[in-house]
Amino acid sequence: MKKLIPLLFATNLAAQEPDLQPLKYNHPGLTVDLGVGLWAWPLPMDWDNDGDLDLVVSCPDKPYNGTYFFENPGGSKMPVFKKAVRIGKGLFNIHASYPNGKPVVLLPGEHALDFVGKGLGKTEKLYQGQLTKGPGQVRAKQWKMADYDGDGNHDLIVGEGYWGEYGWDNAYDHNGHWTNGPLRGWVYLLRNSGTNDQPKYEEPRKIEADGKPVDVYGMPSPNLVDFDGDGDLDLLCGEFLDGFTYFQNTGTTTEPKYAAGKRLPHTMHVQMITPTAIDWDQDGDQDLIVLDHEGYLAFFERRRNPDGTRSLLPGQRIFLDPKGNPIRLNAEIAGKSGRRKIAIVDWDRDGDLDLLVNSTNAELYRNEGTFKNKTILKNIGSLAKRKVSGHTSSPSTIDLDGDGKRELLVGAEDGRFYHKK
Repeated sequence: MKKLIPLLFATNLAAQEPDLQPLKYNHPGLTVDLGVGLWAWPLPMDWDNDGDLDLVVSCPDKPYNGTYFFENPGGSKMPVFKKAVRIGKGLFNIHASYPNGKPVVLLPGEHALDFVGKGLGKTEKLYQGQLTKGPGQVRAKQWKMADYDGDGNHDLIVGEGYWGEYGWDNAYDHNGHWTNGPLRGWVYLLRNSGTNDQPKYEEPRKIEADGKPVDVYGMPSPNLVDFDGDGDLDLLCGEFLDGFTYFQNTGTTTEPKYAAGKRLPHTMHVQMITPTAIDWDQDGDQDLIVLDHEGYLAFFERRRNPDGTRSLLPGQRIFLDPKGNPIRLNAEIAGKSGRRKIAIVDWDRDGDLDLLVNSTNAELYRNEGTFKNKTILKNIGSLAKRKVSGHTSSPSTIDLDGDGKRELLVGAEDGRFYHKK
């Protein structure tokens, strides 16, 4: 192993230099996509009472936790909204319904009173019982209001995702067969047998289609709308995966009856291994540095065969911490596995390759040399103080000012690049 030289500038980097700053576009007239972060809930409504639809978005997660008002400047069917104004804290599972053409904002089991123009203040309870019963997790409690049966009273429509049968993503056997149950996405009706002024909600029952309970792949996001333009309310659902299901009302306005669901031909490609390709062994071809199936940092060697073809060899755990243990960047399983992003660069300019790994911003694993043909990497910690991650960040480097020194560049889930010299 090479002699270890203290690198104070590396260990104290976050304290000595300016923190990560978002890169400016340097384009004052640039129009950008509207977004506020993870798990954002859009609420279209005329917030400022000027006759057009503004957009309120509530984000309970990173990076801009809060509820924001985007004003519609008017003059276009597809407006470019004005800059966001924060109007409150971020909220989970908040939805707007329009039973009389005016927005009614609901949270799970609650009505947000006087929300329009003011934000979240007083709420009133609508129902206190448990809709989905059974062991396991219930997610995506999505409450809507609509006149389900055309009697003039506003009923409650609730979508819930039930994970009790599905469990988690680790239930495949050695032959690749799924051994757990399905991920459920049920839709409930709580019929209002009272009035709109004094509602009385009946016990919940599952809405059926083709004689069976509506059941999509989690997170049903129910919408009662006249989707086919025939005058009655159809049911349109989302799901946890990537598509939409349409349940046509083949009954009437007062006695709805839903046909079997049909997938709409619109797939949202939003699903989740992020290998880094580099000639690690410097033999002229591109190897892969990536987490293996158990979350250990591994070297997958690309080797030239005698016939001129190339093969990718099985992963080797050649990266050790200073105590000689293989470096494991993620010990989680199934859906929580992977999720590490790696940039390989000679960060400290000492002639060997270090690793930058996603974290709250980026962690430095400094190359301390080799021992018995394995590389020793020491975790120095984060290179900045500012947290730019939600689930993850994407570290990289760049020589932005052309001085020959690599600078930190981090992609964040707010759509921005953050830079630090």
